Amino acid sequence: MPMSMPLRARAATAGLLWSLHTVHLNFHSPSLSKTQFSRNCDHFLPWLERKATSRISSSLFIGESSFGRSLFASKIIRSGECILQVPYRVQITADNLLPEIRYLIAEQVGNIAKLALLILIEKKLGQGSEWYPYISCLPQQGGLHNTVFWNESELEMIHPSSVYQETIDQKSHIEKDFLAIKSVFESSHQCVVDFTYKDFVHACTLVGSRAWGGTKGLALIPFADFLNHDGVSEAIVMSDDDKQCSEIIADRDYAPGEQVLIRYGKFSNATLMLDFGFTIPYNIYDQVRIQFHIPKHDPLHDMKSEIMHRYFVPPPEDMKSLTYPLNSFSINIWLSDGGCDPIGR
Repeated sequence: MPMSMPLRARAATAGLLWSLHTVHLNFHSPSLSKTQFSRNCDHFLPWLERKATSRISSSLFIGESSFGRSLFASKIIRSGECILQVPYRVQITADNLLPEIRYLIAEQVGNIAKLALLILIEKKLGQGSEWYPYISCLPQQGGLHNTVFWNESELEMIHPSSVYQETIDQKSHIEKDFLAIKSVFESSHQCVVDFTYKDFVHACTLVGSRAWGGTKGLALIPFADFLNHDGVSEAIVMSDDDKQCSEIIADRDYAPGEQVLIRYGKFSNATLMLDFGFTIPYNIYDQVRIQFHIPKHDPLHDMKSEIMHRYFVPPPEDMKSLTYPLNSFSINIWLSDGGCDPIGR
């Protein structure tokens, strides 16, 4: 059974962003927080199950925690139990765009922009959209805290980190996609939906923080994306092509009313901040890259260089987009506690 991967599966940096903990967000360990919840959005799961013509989950319900919208155990959950199955047919992909729109934008932009455009089109349809119950539950503008929304003074706090450059690159890429789509619509004299650059940035960030890449490509998975992140959880979203669904297996026992958490990926706080808009305390995947300079005049230069080359450790999976010199090494912060997503998805 192949594992689905979060869309933003490559890292931004190895830098530690301790300042973010105090400047932007308050954090609580999921094992210590006293969660308050209510059985809201009662219509959502029944709607999705009618659309899927199958059971999605008998173990979870939507509620509100101190972290925002979350999923909670509706009964006793045992470790190893399948707690959620979302069929591929009710997952949103670029294929849900009308054929004429897919033809127009073709290869002009990637799937992130295509899914963002789809969200904007469905949102414009309002209650006339077949996806209205889902679209209406997505965070509104102002509800996301990814670094692309930071102002100049906030970005200045992370200027020494490569998250800063990743943020600039991400904003540039979104703008390029926005102009490409606008240009295509204008040249074809079609106005599929009227949207601003601000609308498009918000939609792209929704996709970037919620979509999963599996065997069927990039997809938004309704209901599953209400689950919050626990950095030490072993529960992940998996694709099962035989069953034609995505599913999640509980990695521990849960009592009724307890918030259920999964792991989005083995992400450093830098990646979490860039792609999801939050950080967690005691992140075991945080690391710092140290460059070690060996002076040419050092009489032990050759020996030290040979040792550096021999014990060079390649960067982890979520940082392979970055290039590091061979005279560098990583320091990982291995701590015992994990954390959970302070911003409900």
